[in-house]
Amino acid sequence: MEDESSQIEAEVQKRLSVALAQQQETFATMMEQAIKNALGGIDQRAAALEEERKRLEVELDAAKELRAKAEREGEKMATESFEKHRREYEEAIRTALLRDLTRLHLEGGKTTSDIMKWLNVERNFVERIKEVVNRVDKFHSKDSPAPKLEGNPRLRFVDEGRSGVIYFESSVGSFDMWWEMGYGALAMVAVPSLNEWELKTGMPREKRLEVLNFIGEEIVRRQTYQGSFIIGDDVITIYSE
Repeated sequence: MEDESSQIEAEVQKRLSVALAQQQETFATMMEQAIKNALGGIDQRAAALEEERKRLEVELDAAKELRAKAEREGEKMATESFEKHRREYEEAIRTALLRDLTRLHLEGGKTTSDIMKWLNVERNFVERIKEVVNRVDKFHSKDSPAPKLEGNPRLRFVDEGRSGVIYFESSVGSFDMWWEMGYGALAMVAVPSLNEWELKTGMPREKRLEVLNFIGEEIVRRQTYQGSFIIGDDVITIYSE
C-alpha cells in the first residue's frame, strides 16, 4: 500500500509540475504581450505627442509671422497717419512753444513790439495770446453761458480714444474736424484753411473767424475745466489753461 501511495503522489506531483509549467509559460506569454501592448501604447502616445509638438510649432510660427505683420502694418499706419497730419502736428507744436514764450513775456510786462521782434511772430499772434490770457477766467466755471452764433449751431463729439471727430452742424453750414490729443497741448483740432473754407463748409470766408471762435469756445466750455484755445491757419489748439 505504501508503495502504491508513493507512486500516486509522485504521479500527482509530476502532473502538477507539468500544469504549473504550462501556466507559467502561458503567463509569460501574456506578460510578453502585455508589455508589447504597453510599449506600443507608449509609442503611439509618443507619436501623438510628436504630432502635437509639430502642430504647435506651426501655430507658433504662424503667430510670430502674424505679430511681425501686425507690427509692420502698425508702423506703416502710424507713419501714414503722421504724414497725413504732419502740417497740423508741426503747427500745433510750434504754436504751443510760441504761446508759452509769448505768455511768459506778456506776464513779465514786455511790450508787443519786443515780443514780435524776439520771437519773430506777427502782431496778430501776440494779440491772440493776449485774448487767451484775458479769456481764461471766462471759462473757469462749467456754468458759463454758451457762445452765440447764427444758424442755431451745435458741436457733436465722437471719441475714438486719443483722437476722433468733431461735427459742426448748423442751418447755414456743416462740416467735420479731425482732432487728436497731445503734441504740446491738450488737443489739436484740424480746421479748414482760409482757402478751403467755402468749399468745405458752404459758408462765406468772412464768417470763418467767427465760426472758429464759436468752436473753440464750445470745446473749452464743454471739454475743459479752465482751458483756452488759439486759432491757427489749419488748427485750433486747445490748452488746459
